[in-house]
Amino acid sequence: MKKNLRILLLMLSCCVLTQAKAEDVVFVFADMGFSNAQKLNDVVLGDVKLTFDKAGGATDPAYYDGDKSARVYKANTLTFASTASDKKLTKVVMTFVSGNAPKSSINYGVDLSISGTQATWEGNLSSFTITNNTTGKDQLRFTKIEVTLSGGGVQPTVPEVTSLSALKALEPGTKAWLTLGRDNPGLIEYVYDANATEAYVRDNSTAIRFYDFLPDDAGWHTNTNGALIGSVLGEYKVVDGMPEFHHVSASIADSILCLDNWQDASARPIENLGDLADDTYRADLVEVEEVGITLSGGQYYLTHGSDQLSLSTRFIPDNDIPDNLKGRSFNITGILGTTNGGESQLYYTSLHEVVPELALDESLSTNSTTIGAYNGRNVNVTVSREMVTGTWNTLCLPFEIDEFSDIVSAAKLAALTGFDATTNTLEFTSVSSLEAGVPYLVFPEEDVDAITIQGTTIDSQLTPVSQGVWEFIGIYDPTTLYAGDTSVLFLGTGNTLYYPNVTNDLKAFRAYFRTSSDSSANICVDGISTGITTATLDGNDGDGRVYNVSGQFVGTQTRDLPKGVYLRNGNKIIVK
Repeated sequence: MKKNLRILLLMLSCCVLTQAKAEDVVFVFADMGFSNAQKLNDVVLGDVKLTFDKAGGATDPAYYDGDKSARVYKANTLTFASTASDKKLTKVVMTFVSGNAPKSSINYGVDLSISGTQATWEGNLSSFTITNNTTGKDQLRFTKIEVTLSGGGVQPTVPEVTSLSALKALEPGTKAWLTLGRDNPGLIEYVYDANATEAYVRDNSTAIRFYDFLPDDAGWHTNTNGALIGSVLGEYKVVDGMPEFHHVSASIADSILCLDNWQDASARPIENLGDLADDTYRADLVEVEEVGITLSGGQYYLTHGSDQLSLSTRFIPDNDIPDNLKGRSFNITGILGTTNGGESQLYYTSLHEVVPELALDESLSTNSTTIGAYNGRNVNVTVSREMVTGTWNTLCLPFEIDEFSDIVSAAKLAALTGFDATTNTLEFTSVSSLEAGVPYLVFPEEDVDAITIQGTTIDSQLTPVSQGVWEFIGIYDPTTLYAGDTSVLFLGTGNTLYYPNVTNDLKAFRAYFRTSSDSSANICVDGISTGITTATLDGNDGDGRVYNVSGQFVGTQTRDLPKGVYLRNGNKIIVK
């Protein structure tokens, strides 16, 4: 391999010396590695550049395999130019597809001598342009173009560099021979095949975008994860802030090869998004972790703290960026490119959402703080909340569940939807989905220890439900209910609503009732009684201690008490 490479490099050097003195440059389009229907723009060979331009036409100039021609359509232009400052064009002979000779009746913008399938221009210019000014649909189909240059002498020395950093140290517009070896190969991080193949290449020192590769040429093909080894003649450019190396020779002396499957392209990790604001990593494959994405004015932006960077879907036009971006975090890999104005921009190649694991517990008093910290974020969450079968339970969660019975197996879920004042009945209705922050009744078919859901959005807002003189209030932290407070009731054991007879804590992710009424309530679901009862007494005497609603001891008998509401043994007593 190394011996063959040295031979190729020697051949290449000989070709350079010969080409420096040559006056004729010949473009044979069938031999230039174009793919079928490939659009044409700049085609460079030696010191001659052909520029194909759509101009005022409806169709772009293109190469076609059928007749092996470069086609210039109606209103298209073709410009011939010498790229050597000391050489001028003196003669151009254009050969066309048989039966497709240019018509002498058409003015192509310059004087052409037309004979059979050839047209000849002669003069002494650095450049000139022909235009297909046909009034019909005639095409110019070139199979070969021979260009004669005059002037010259010994050409300036073409520098030779052996690293991409040395290449980037040259003045933009400089032609150079780039040689990459096994000790410093050009690792191909990403290939994008648009109008001209772009290969984003990194060596041991830096990265650069290789442009105008010939993807159908076995020696020129480029594959992501491959490596470039050998030599190539090109021109170093900086386009909108992006460092580029443009191939300028189709000579067989080019001996650079792409060795497939050389590596697994690995992105350079970037700790701070702000580090990508300058050109340090341009053309390199980079990765940023745990960044947000925002959409503003049709433009995506990466965000992290106060840092922001525009994000491009250029490589992935059918992007997989989610519609709902609020509170979401991503790990993103891509090529650091530029905008048209030269600002840094990430052309992403892959995107993976980072989903935090969130644990909440009915016994913890820090749930609300945790929920607030993750408000609006997408998480995987587990809520430790015990519910027992055979009875109704209350539940309030900081996220929505579309199909509750899929998450809590076969459980019945009911929402407070009305109050019948004539019968003092709280009316609940069965529902299939649970809204964040809203309290519900739950009747599980089996005991529940915890509720787990993947990929849901946290919502810290609590939303009590009011019906008539009653309010159903959800909680995320353990909540103290004070003895003697007859305005609150909680659902306890035995399917019973209790007034607090001692100061106690209601565990988190539950709900309680608050009322301004002195009357107890019945509860039904879908019009059917739930069996939930309210602990009350009818006012008969007893031996228990009696308290007023302020918690003051008023004796052990009720017969002589003024009208009002009292508590005994945790039960409400109404004296009339």
